Amino acid sequence: MNSLELFRLSRRLLKLGVRSIPSPGFRELPTSVRMVLLDVLENPDTTISHIVERTGFPQSHVSSSVARLRDSGVLITAVDPEDRRRTLVSPSAAHLERVEITKRELGPIDAVVEAALVEAGTFSPDHLKEAKLALESLARLLTPSASSLTARAQQSSAKGLRSC
Repeated sequence: MNSLELFRLSRRLLKLGVRSIPSPGFRELPTSVRMVLLDVLENPDTTISHIVERTGFPQSHVSSSVARLRDSGVLITAVDPEDRRRTLVSPSAAHLERVEITKRELGPIDAVVEAALVEAGTFSPDHLKEAKLALESLARLLTPSASSLTARAQQSSAKGLRSC
């Protein structure tokens, strides 16, 4: 696999993931705004400049995305007590609650993976099993556990960030 193939695969997986999440509000966000939101979920108590570094988006885009998500109650911001010129960004408690509810409502990925295999013209029960095992393996190896992300985000919310 080369970099282009990895990029194409990641775009395809992102589209499948978005399609499989039932939350209508999340789907309507532009992909670049969703990426900012996911970065904050993975890195609560973060700064705009750190989001810029991790996502590669321009500072103006990250700032406007954070403002949009803050205005809709998804994120909260506060002045960094160590450097009052910086803003700290975290998920709101209400959003974390919605994330937990959504996680409980999500079913297995079988139907999504099966549909993708059918679209690709490669569906068979063996391919479905192989694809699910590969995805589960990649998730285990490459992403932090969902419970650790939620715990970190809840701890940062408990520290007292507020909507600004």
